[in-house]
Amino acid sequence: MREELKKRTKTILARTRNNMKKAGTYRREFEDSMERYADLRVQYDVLKEQWYEEGCAITEEYTNKSGATNQRKTPLYLAMETLRKELLELENIFGLTPKGLKQIHSRTMEDKKESALGKALVELDGEI
Repeated sequence: MREELKKRTKTILARTRNNMKKAGTYRREFEDSMERYADLRVQYDVLKEQWYEEGCAITEEYTNKSGATNQRKTPLYLAMETLRKELLELENIFGLTPKGLKQIHSRTMEDKKESALGKALVELDGEI
């Protein structure tokens, strides 16, 4: 089982790297973050498989200390929900979602905007 999980992690890492290269967002400096992302993806996939095997329960009855019975999210679903949010955040940061890619491109475009002073200096240089 351990070797299978390592293999899945490597596959996800390679796929992530390839997708980031295609999106133009890959940087070698992101490798550690990409490895954490791959680990989280494997954890999410394992929990999702377990969730399917257990019938996809989202809530369960819970009796608290005072004896009141309520509905609450199952621990498995809560863990999946947390991982899903973390994964989406990383995917946005890596530019692997439309929203994330748009944010990266807009920041890049902002960096390339010429300042008013820079524009004025270029115009002055052309007149001299």
